[in-house]
Amino acid sequence: ANAGGFGGFGAVVTYDFGTSTYAGLWSSSYDNANDYQYIINETGTDKLESFKTSMAMIMKALVFERLVNQFNNVPYSDALKGIVSLQPKYDKAEDIYKASIADLDKAMATITAGQAASATEVKRIPEPIDPLFKGDMQRWKQFANTIKLRMLIKMAGVTALQSFTTPAFTSMDLTTGFITADAIVQPGYEKTNRPNPVYNAIGFTTTGANTTTSRIPSKFIYSFYSGGKLSDPGRGSVIYRSFPNTPTNQLGDETAGVPSALSAGSSWSTGTNANNVLGVSKGATQGTPIMLAAESNFLQAEAIVRGYITTGSAATKFNEGITQSFTYLYKDVTGAVPATKNVATDVAAYQAANATSPLVNFTLAVSFDQKIEAIITQKYIALNMINNDEAFNEYRRTEYPKIVKGSQDPVLTFASRQSISTRTDKLPSRVLYPQEEYNLNPANAPTGINKFTSLIFWDIN
Repeated sequence: ANAGGFGGFGAVVTYDFGTSTYAGLWSSSYDNANDYQYIINETGTDKLESFKTSMAMIMKALVFERLVNQFNNVPYSDALKGIVSLQPKYDKAEDIYKASIADLDKAMATITAGQAASATEVKRIPEPIDPLFKGDMQRWKQFANTIKLRMLIKMAGVTALQSFTTPAFTSMDLTTGFITADAIVQPGYEKTNRPNPVYNAIGFTTTGANTTTSRIPSKFIYSFYSGGKLSDPGRGSVIYRSFPNTPTNQLGDETAGVPSALSAGSSWSTGTNANNVLGVSKGATQGTPIMLAAESNFLQAEAIVRGYITTGSAATKFNEGITQSFTYLYKDVTGAVPATKNVATDVAAYQAANATSPLVNFTLAVSFDQKIEAIITQKYIALNMINNDEAFNEYRRTEYPKIVKGSQDPVLTFASRQSISTRTDKLPSRVLYPQEEYNLNPANAPTGINKFTSLIFWDIN
């Protein structure tokens, strides 16, 4: 949220998005996808390079999943072709999901075939050229399978798409399974010249300056740690500086008395620029989470509750999701949990402190709705300041965590006080296509898109 003494936040607090708001999401995603397409084009017919092709296909699917989640219909089948297709047509969002899932399936099958092949038939991936899994192709398959699960769950809420998702769930490779450890990309971040971009955004700059003097945590999310909704000093104390006394605010509240940011440093870092600490902002050389093991477990828990996966225990996956969230946050910049922290002890303390809440004690989540609410709420907590866009995706899809629509109470809603949204929850439904699309691809760029009423295909709320 905005800190006291600052203004000029514009569309961030009003949600009056224009065609230049968050335009970088579009350009950076397509730039990234072009890189993966180049690898696919260069290696796709070379069996020796099939692992590289598969890795690029998986990452391309991830990029387009994220594009669809923000923009809905986007160029896909005509895109990434250079001068051959300068004005690509827009594909339906659900068709892009289907095509991406097909690519994930193909990539997993190709990796499996390569794993069975001799070393002379398929080149193994040297650890230095794989900043995500260090050449571990089994983990690449699990990663692809987890992305596929996430996409299928979103699709399955749309009745018209269940003829696709039902057999896809039935044939899902449960032997390969899903990620069991955090997917962390580490390309070689270093403090002076190549700091982790997340740390640089919510921690400190390379010169040691606090990067968040105009921002403080929102009261809504903070209440999941401070006792307003749940009591969670374990995670709260490693995420937030000065917990449980971190200054907080509601987005858009610029009235007198709004607290300023802490002068000692970022609200989301418990150390200094030179420190190696725990939480979400660990240090300049920390890796960047692409997907957490916690999210993987919550996806599996939801799939079990909904009957998409018929083996395993939703309660077990739910509790493991909480444990994995603690584990990631308790790791330092090197990926180690220091001796001063005990994950199992603190998870048990968290469960005991919230024993009467079905959001923590899954045995109290008796109804279907209570189970889904608990799973999505815990996922929302686990993704806090790590993968905020997916947390908001899940709110749009499920309307969890619960808010009181139209409320001005900052603990009951995360909507901005200055929202101009016409929705009952006073939130936006999406971002708009960038102006460059209307300038360069006017015949195909969709018109009449409304930031409050135009929905992503899986958003049935």
